[in-house]
Amino acid sequence: MVRRLLAGVLAVGTLLGGAVLVGSAPAEAKTVAVSDTLLPGQKLLAGQYIRSKSGVFTLIMDTRGEAKLFQRGVSWRLWSSGTFRPGAVLVMGTDGTLQMIYGRTKFWSMSIKSAGAKLVLPDTGNLAILNARGKANWNRHMVIGTLMPQSQLHAPDPAGREVILYSVNRIYTVKFLTTGALVGLKNGTTQLWSTGPKGAPESHASVGPDGTFYTFNKFGDITWMYETRRAGSVLQLTDDGHLRMVNGRTVVKTFF
Repeated sequence: MVRRLLAGVLAVGTLLGGAVLVGSAPAEAKTVAVSDTLLPGQKLLAGQYIRSKSGVFTLIMDTRGEAKLFQRGVSWRLWSSGTFRPGAVLVMGTDGTLQMIYGRTKFWSMSIKSAGAKLVLPDTGNLAILNARGKANWNRHMVIGTLMPQSQLHAPDPAGREVILYSVNRIYTVKFLTTGALVGLKNGTTQLWSTGPKGAPESHASVGPDGTFYTFNKFGDITWMYETRRAGSVLQLTDDGHLRMVNGRTVVKTFF
């Protein structure tokens, strides 16, 4: 009987585009009434979404296992998780991090640990994780500490898709300039290093599933790459300002 009830609740949640609450037992799952917010323990299944109160912005979980943010009337996505694993769910963890989970495996996360934090999609479209005091721990223009495979850093562009890598302590950042050069900064102003002028505005960067770190121009052409030859490697910006490729507990390459 409980299984039948749960199936009915999940079906209704999918049809309504609502989120589902992750409880300690299946019978506790239920749809969410707050349309623009994902509370601690709540999740989005494929086809479900949260939407800004204005109805202009929508964060939806697609069938490929990727969360995407769209603006009404705009064809391109404003932000995405960059993940690909059909059957995965997007979960607002009770520890304050936004997570992608497949089965019982967490394979992607964003933000910092902060109990009671929630995911909110305001009318500005700046998807954010707010802590219990209402302060943003993360927003869609940020990557905190680690760039996971398929997630992106992005230069400023007319669509407002800039994404910057921050150290967990927020002292150091890695970002693209409008020229396409990648730079490391301390306290947002002191430049520590630069890849030099590139003449490639609207560039972006990502780590492939095979562990290769790529930079691309706006047409998708590769402008630079570093191969770790280790699948699952990630790009990290440490609290002492080092940018490095890491595989598990092994530092594969320190760039700066």
